[in-house]
Amino acid sequence: MNQPENKEKPTKLSPPRFQEIIARIKRDILLQHYRPGDALPKEETLAKEFGVGRALVREALGLLKAQGYLEARRGSSGGTFVCDLLQSQGMTTLLADLIAMRSMSIKHLCDVRILIEPEAARRAALEASPSQLQRLGDLVFKGKTVKNVRERINLDFEFHNQICELSGNPFFSLLMRSLMGFLKQFLEVLDEHTTYLHDPDIHSILYDAISSRDHQKAYECMFSHVVTMKQRFCDLEKDYLGIQAMQLKE
Repeated sequence: MNQPENKEKPTKLSPPRFQEIIARIKRDILLQHYRPGDALPKEETLAKEFGVGRALVREALGLLKAQGYLEARRGSSGGTFVCDLLQSQGMTTLLADLIAMRSMSIKHLCDVRILIEPEAARRAALEASPSQLQRLGDLVFKGKTVKNVRERINLDFEFHNQICELSGNPFFSLLMRSLMGFLKQFLEVLDEHTTYLHDPDIHSILYDAISSRDHQKAYECMFSHVVTMKQRFCDLEKDYLGIQAMQLKE
């Protein structure tokens, strides 16, 4: 009588150490063992903890920085710090790469703005607290009084980011910060610091609609504004791609 073969259960293969380091650090971030703004242990400490060389730890941290989980800070109090994922620049970098590869266009990004921002403005008019409205008004005031065009552009971008935050929808906020981050880079590549694309009074009009709780006017004003801006950004896309192509060849 044939004896049944003893078949050992296959052992589960351990993941490569590089992947294990990434997974462990990600897990600690997601479980909030490390919170936004917290510093990670030094490379040599992590290397001892994982039983690997510093070079492997440095490579793993570099990938997590590229993915937007971590950031490096210089100086005496520098090191590797955990990012706030809602403020992460990882998607901004991805958008810039997709545009450079022509897998995505400025029109596509602006179409997303048209879908999101009018609704964000409507919700902000309904839900923003008095203190939040005050901060939004401060951005408008600073934008109208600042002399430096580049600084005014930065304040305008932050105005749009703030409206999406006031909507109460964190996904709106995440998408808008990524889109605004890319559009800032877009203008910097073009060196358009002397060209002010906004209508000078539109943010004041938007703020007045939101602060007076006129949600329908806030929606309509924002819709008109982002449609106008779409055309202005699309008109500059060819120049942007040309500059990017030259930089990639250098």
